[in-house]
Amino acid sequence: MFIPSNIVKSLKHQEESLGGEFSLLCWNVAKLTLKSSYREFFESLIQNHDFDLLLLQEVKKSLSCELAIHDYSYILSPNIQTKKHIFGVMSAFKSSCEDEFFLLSKKRELKYATHKVSLITHHKISEAETLLVVNLHAINFVHSGDFKHELDYIYASIAHHKGAMIVAGDFNTWNLKRSYLLSEFTENLSLKKVEFSDEKHLKKIFTNSIDHIFYRDLNVTYSEVIDSKKISDHNPIIAKFSTL
Repeated sequence: MFIPSNIVKSLKHQEESLGGEFSLLCWNVAKLTLKSSYREFFESLIQNHDFDLLLLQEVKKSLSCELAIHDYSYILSPNIQTKKHIFGVMSAFKSSCEDEFFLLSKKRELKYATHKVSLITHHKISEAETLLVVNLHAINFVHSGDFKHELDYIYASIAHHKGAMIVAGDFNTWNLKRSYLLSEFTENLSLKKVEFSDEKHLKKIFTNSIDHIFYRDLNVTYSEVIDSKKISDHNPIIAKFSTL
């Protein structure tokens, strides 16, 4: 097992923009992307909601096969590679990607000695404005100080962006200290949290939610947590946005 050096991408919507309204799915799929039960449920989600943005964490991809991702462009930023597979975060979309880069965590997780990864992409929402999207799986099994340093690393890489922004993923905010550090991070970026009227399917550890969607310079028009029927130990969270 070693650290991959390159992203995997397929961009086929470079002439399209997100427009004034768009929908987003955020989901930690727990390395189940090659399982038939996942693919069937995922297809039903796409058919029912027709998402414009997909932000997936813990994606597993075979090195010998292309990803089956419907009619989406995608970028997969891996943090782990074996002889047969890569694993990481994937952003998929039906719009142009004006720029992309990834950040491997400075620290490794103690339990697995692996890095975590954040993928940053830029999408046109109008002729004059670009949406910055951060798809992240936050580092776990480290001290709170290391967790803060990783958030600071991400902050320094995106703080220059002016205008609309979405930061979403699995933040591993399983205790109050991590939750506080995340709140500090989002406040510094003027981000608001997408709220859910019914949180019974939201992934929680010790009563703390760990999956979140944050945003700024956008309106939230709808949000929902979807029961994945235990396909993953996380459930999909979705939000619909309109531009200001």
